[in-house]
Amino acid sequence: MATAPDYKNIPHSHRLPVSHREVQRTFNKLSRQALVTLAQQWLSKKNRDFCKPYLLSERNDAEEDDHEPLYQPAQSCEELQETYKELATRKGGRREILDRILEGDWRTGISMYQLATAEIQYLLDHPNALRWTAKRLTKLPNARSPITDMEVTNDSDHLPRFQAQTFMSNLARELTPLMKAHYLITRIKTSPMTILRVYIHDSPYSSEGSLAVDSHSTDSAKAVFFVWPNGSPFVYSSLATMMGQVVGDDGRHLRDIVQQAIPKAFSRPSARYQLTSTNFTTKSLDALLTYRGSGKSNAAAGGWSIFQDHSFSQNALDFITTQKDNGQEKCSSHKTASNSVTKAAPGGVKRPLDEKASSEAKRRKEVAAGRFGTSAQPNDGQGLERVEVRIDDPFPSINGSINGGTTGLLDGEASNEDAQAGKRSRRGRPSLLDRTAEDLEEIQNGEDWVPNVRITFQGTHVFAGIRQLVEEGIVDGEKMPGWMTGEAGVTTGAVRDGRIRTKEGVA
Repeated sequence: MATAPDYKNIPHSHRLPVSHREVQRTFNKLSRQALVTLAQQWLSKKNRDFCKPYLLSERNDAEEDDHEPLYQPAQSCEELQETYKELATRKGGRREILDRILEGDWRTGISMYQLATAEIQYLLDHPNALRWTAKRLTKLPNARSPITDMEVTNDSDHLPRFQAQTFMSNLARELTPLMKAHYLITRIKTSPMTILRVYIHDSPYSSEGSLAVDSHSTDSAKAVFFVWPNGSPFVYSSLATMMGQVVGDDGRHLRDIVQQAIPKAFSRPSARYQLTSTNFTTKSLDALLTYRGSGKSNAAAGGWSIFQDHSFSQNALDFITTQKDNGQEKCSSHKTASNSVTKAAPGGVKRPLDEKASSEAKRRKEVAAGRFGTSAQPNDGQGLERVEVRIDDPFPSINGSINGGTTGLLDGEASNEDAQAGKRSRRGRPSLLDRTAEDLEEIQNGEDWVPNVRITFQGTHVFAGIRQLVEEGIVDGEKMPGWMTGEAGVTTGAVRDGRIRTKEGVA
């Protein structure tokens, strides 16, 4: 007898077996302190209804006769709270807490709420675990209201009022006909953001039996995360599942459905919203909050960061440098130079060279400080690990122009190379740097030849590395374009005439 599919979401209280793949993979990644913190959170009064532990009252004689359990069940939740408080105060191994949770106090199963909070805890402990992309929540123009410029007006006027209960009910109404899912939205006290976790269950049933089926397919069930920074028009969405799990096409499609439903959940009959790309992708949540956080919609990075983080004493609208300050700096520099001359070791031949080298190094650091401001510090925790650009400047002409024969040869070679690149790109996902039809038409209508040149900067902190290259004299900090300092606030873009070209709806 076949069971008809239901139209219910997965509740917090539904349990997964402790041997389930998702449970084992998540809990084995957590630290001892994280496990103890989670256990104390689950045992609080507000969470006991959907985080019920295995207590002595649930034990029956048949289980006692079969085998002696490793961990004796507690009599009450209050007793368990005292036990985990004691475990938190003394030293021990991570395995001790993990075995007690999975084989002792919650041996009957881990609820969906517990799994969700465990994954969020891991995400907070490892903010670089996932790759994120920033989307901008923009208001669709209304025919009955005048169109306003989103870049120069106050963003708060265009943001919908965020009420968690209303938003979640609207989101569930959009997604329930399409998929079964478990939702958990929580506001983080230690960081200015709110996290939404959606556990996508690719099944027509929302029962515990369907959840317990441990399929090893990469598309059976997925968790996708969304982050709302407080007071910001941006939404961060995860591009990969937790802990680097491989994602198939079906899993990507389901996550795209969730992403498309988010602006619909915010929309009202008189105000419709959409998510637009910002060309900003990174693994660091701290970098996202820096470049796409509260009040960061104007891309005030690079040298402008001194006004963004209020590290400069003057007002940005009243920026005046006085001669007095310059005079004091010159006097202090002369004093340090004279002191270095008087204290220098004998050897008058090397002294002028040392003074010249030190003055050049000092000037390079001053240039770097002017171009980067307070940003791009090696240990600021705001590093971008990858920046990709496409250069759309025409190829420099030879002797003022390129004759027709040479131009035709170059065009032919370029078309062949583009065709080969197109064939290679069909095997995988298309790149964000691929030229659109409008870009190709613009290049063909132009008189100069534009090669397909792409530059990729990759490392633990791209802009901090470029700043060090400026300080070492490898990169000319005075002639360097602004996008190399992070002023554009994007990780992918097309450069023309030294500036990142932005399209409509791109920050």
